[in-house]
Amino acid sequence: MVNGGSMKTSAATLAVTRVSGLTLDVVDLDAARKFAAALGLHTADKGDGLVGIADDGSGITLRGASRRRLTGLRFDCRPGDIAALVEAALAFGTTILEQGDDALMLDGPDGIRLDIRAARAPAPRHEALVLPHAPLHSQAPAARPLALSHVAIFASDAPAALAFYGTVLGLRLSDRCGDGLMFLHSGHGGDHHILALVGSTTSGLHHHSWEMGTIDAIGLRANRLAEAGHARGWGLGRHVLGSNFFHYIADPWGSHAELTTGLDQVDPATWEAGDHDPVDAFYLWGPPLPEGFIANAEEHDRTPALADG
Repeated sequence: MVNGGSMKTSAATLAVTRVSGLTLDVVDLDAARKFAAALGLHTADKGDGLVGIADDGSGITLRGASRRRLTGLRFDCRPGDIAALVEAALAFGTTILEQGDDALMLDGPDGIRLDIRAARAPAPRHEALVLPHAPLHSQAPAARPLALSHVAIFASDAPAALAFYGTVLGLRLSDRCGDGLMFLHSGHGGDHHILALVGSTTSGLHHHSWEMGTIDAIGLRANRLAEAGHARGWGLGRHVLGSNFFHYIADPWGSHAELTTGLDQVDPATWEAGDHDPVDAFYLWGPPLPEGFIANAEEHDRTPALADG
């Protein structure tokens, strides 16, 4: 069941608890390394690429390749839920790529690999940075990302992707703007969305969002990014669906990093999903939307020879 608000959550609810990582192929690995560091992530080389890790261990894996491409998402689930998730995947007709006692890898919509790992439930969000008075600029805190908040991806068939993520991973619809934009939360409740689906002709990554804890942290990290040459983006503003504050920064591979905090908290027993007009639902306040903000960079990269590569 994918629609929140009509089914009570319980200990027996089968659902992933959060999104904890994404894997992205990029053309310029050196630029990716510099951007991840400017974003405030802890970086380390890994295989043919690198990882950028937030304070809680969630993060992004960046691999060198001939073209940019979103290749994987990682989700956490409750310990003991892997076997039941396997059953749900098989019942849906999903291809299981790997399976273990504490881990599961699935072939998801648009060929995106979904890595599911048993882990303890995520800690409640907390304010990591509270500034009772403004310090000197030279003494400002580092304001590093606390956690990966959510990921917004393009889907070639958004309704089919909604059915998959709802049936197999237990995500539920929080809000939508027709078939063009859908926000999904865990069946266990929590953040208004851990995954957003954006209708497109191909797969792709729109943005990776990082929980910063406070508006001060958003501003401080945005300044650090600007000082490192990454000023182009959109923000500061406040979304309507989810209610979170946002500041988007264009990343080197054609998508965006979002600095955020303040997402609505969903109780699956009472939440009612709405279908909204994008004009009224996109943002409450902020600067005008930049031209091309919704563009799918992967859509322009794909050629017939690479379409299924």
